[in-house]
Amino acid sequence: MSMPTSSAAPVKVLVVDDSILMQKLMTKIIDSAPGFEVIGVAGSAEEGWDAIQELRPDVVTLDLELPGRHGLKLLARVLKQDPLPVLIVSAFGGPGADNTIQALELGAIDFIEKPDGTTHTLEGFMKHLVAGLQRAAGSRKMIAAARQIAQIAAPARPAPPKEPARAGKTSLIAIGASTGGVPAVQTVMRDLAHLRLPVVVVQHMPPGYTAKFAARLATATGLDVREAVDGDRLRPGSAVVAPGGLRHLEIEERRGEFVCVLKEGPLVSGHSPSVDVMFHSVARSLGAHAIGILLTGMGRDGADGLLAMRKAGAETLIQSGETCVVNGMPKAAFEMGAADRVVPLCQIGAAVGQLIGERPNLRSA
Repeated sequence: MSMPTSSAAPVKVLVVDDSILMQKLMTKIIDSAPGFEVIGVAGSAEEGWDAIQELRPDVVTLDLELPGRHGLKLLARVLKQDPLPVLIVSAFGGPGADNTIQALELGAIDFIEKPDGTTHTLEGFMKHLVAGLQRAAGSRKMIAAARQIAQIAAPARPAPPKEPARAGKTSLIAIGASTGGVPAVQTVMRDLAHLRLPVVVVQHMPPGYTAKFAARLATATGLDVREAVDGDRLRPGSAVVAPGGLRHLEIEERRGEFVCVLKEGPLVSGHSPSVDVMFHSVARSLGAHAIGILLTGMGRDGADGLLAMRKAGAETLIQSGETCVVNGMPKAAFEMGAADRVVPLCQIGAAVGQLIGERPNLRSA
């Protein structure tokens, strides 16, 4: 990612929040961060839209709980008519979590939780806000192109095979994603739903959001999607999402069945849960009987694990850079030689469907 530097023009940020206290706090934090400057503040959706048209910011921070609860409407309008990176800055919990997941589905880059004086401290907020702005700034060159491509109609979903997909050798699909991953995961899982193969997802999110994410995936895909619980058995037509927090999700084979195992441990590749940990466990437990998919995200989590899956004989796909919101994780995997195929987001489902038919001719590990 190209980071803002003191020699380059600063990244222009518009703050949209109805709290004067938050406006002042965020302005102070952003203006003190190298390479960023606040060019305006707005206290309502209407003011926010007018400011975007007048000031032409590079990045927008958006509070969803604006007067009249119009934060989501403003987001949808911005992303439809004038795509630019939008970073959600929201209060945690309750309806706020639902709104945040919906905002990410619409195409918001990421979200930061407001400080509450207890779990979410001011110091942590400052750190996460600057990191979020850096992710948003790094996505500017790709975001418009990615959303234009995403609007292209995906190929028609093939009719369900007469024989169950599991008649082949694929027993599991493993998906990893981070920044920009919420709509990407939803797209891929919707296009894979007819295959009725078990799916395991690691999407970088803090506690309290992954259960909401799983519920929305269930609604969007028609699959039985839930937040993973230790000991869950993976069955056809089901999917699990790794819970946010301090535990990693691993897949183990027990008595001929594949089960979820949640283990506490240090951050791996900078994350918990880690895509790398999950992919490595799939490589150990399923070998060539799995498909690995690495989607949009900052950093390199998942690259090492995807390479392990490929070496174990699994088919591995990465999302093409031009369709990523942030081409960090897929790019790292590509550079390591971890990817069998590089596929645009809207074609990943069809590509996996083709691989299911190709599985009888697997290479050896």
